[in-house]
Amino acid sequence: MHYHFIAEPMRDTTDTLLGVEISPRFASDTVSPLHPEFIISAWNSEQKRNFMLEQIRVIAEKRDWFENNKLLCTLNLIDEMALLAIGDPVIKSALHAMPFIALELSERFLTNTACLNNLLINSLCDGPNALWLGDLGSGSIGAGPLVCGRFDVVKLDRGFFLEQVEKPMFPVLIKNIREYCDRIAVEGVEALHLIDEVSAAGVWAMQGTLFPSVAFTEVDTLLLPSVCH
Repeated sequence: MHYHFIAEPMRDTTDTLLGVEISPRFASDTVSPLHPEFIISAWNSEQKRNFMLEQIRVIAEKRDWFENNKLLCTLNLIDEMALLAIGDPVIKSALHAMPFIALELSERFLTNTACLNNLLINSLCDGPNALWLGDLGSGSIGAGPLVCGRFDVVKLDRGFFLEQVEKPMFPVLIKNIREYCDRIAVEGVEALHLIDEVSAAGVWAMQGTLFPSVAFTEVDTLLLPSVCH
């Protein structure tokens, strides 16, 4: 099995680049592609730690580009990677040294125990890295993590977004979420008319096939004129 990292751009509704999400792409000689979350969750603690350090190293190589252009890079905290972000001195120090890295905590990896979620969320909020709630609406847990009001950005689950975006109540949904977190991101923007829908509703950031990803080593090419329009 082998993997590489890609940069998935995030743009606002005026097509301005806000930053990227670093995402792994796994493949093997027999099966391609493979779902990253399933693979990483099956690893032991040492494998997860080494993988997280590798992601941080790859991001650090582009540190000047992110800082000079005031762009962010979201890092997904899969499974116990969230605990490494607050409990591993090396990882914690590296993340704090690069505050342009936003930590995305997926709803799917939170528990049904509110006090445990709050402890984790509060610990992650203590550092200089912005904290995102990912996959909102995936159905994994209730609205508890959202209503705690500690997240800088909330990202809707892709399937949930595509189910809701063209419904008349979509702007109301976004308005209700913004009572707890003003900045909302969506992924799954795959048609031009969806930009109008999310813009009218007050969505902050978009991801999707309209904004093609690149190899992370080529992330600087994303500041070239967009071809999505």
